Amino acid sequence: MGEFELGDKVLHPIYGAGTLVSIEKRGQDGTISDYYVIELLQGKGRLLTPVGKSEELGIRKPVDKADRSGLAKVFSGRPRKLSEDYRKRRGVIDQRLREGSFVEVGRVVRDLSWVESQGRSTTGDRRMLQRAKSLLAKELAASDGVSEEDALERIDAALERRASASGGKSD
Repeated sequence: MGEFELGDKVLHPIYGAGTLVSIEKRGQDGTISDYYVIELLQGKGRLLTPVGKSEELGIRKPVDKADRSGLAKVFSGRPRKLSEDYRKRRGVIDQRLREGSFVEVGRVVRDLSWVESQGRSTTGDRRMLQRAKSLLAKELAASDGVSEEDALERIDAALERRASASGGKSD
């Protein structure tokens, strides 16, 4: 992944997109460590992340526009079958979201959107879908320099095109 530079847009798999504004030294238990200070987009606060754990935590740069063609393929692909057991399903989806991969978050959105279109989603599924869409929208917003709302509209439009193309049927 490499080190980040001040001013870089970065993405945290849980908190979303932000800008690296500084690197601070902080002491804890007699040791001093460097921390990235990330200003979350749209004034949602600051995030301190240990520099040495950034890769482990999934901190990365937002996907480049050139690398986003994979999202269209993901959305048009066959949804993965999700466990019927909600706890197992949630555990798998939470893990996929924590991994932070742009493509994997896109797969979660696709899979949960399909479950919802089939009328089989639970309240928890709908919450996870909104969380995944929000993460994806934050990344697209950071990558394109648009608002999260615009990015979310693009995601919804792409999902709608997929549903129209498949006639709402399972792949």
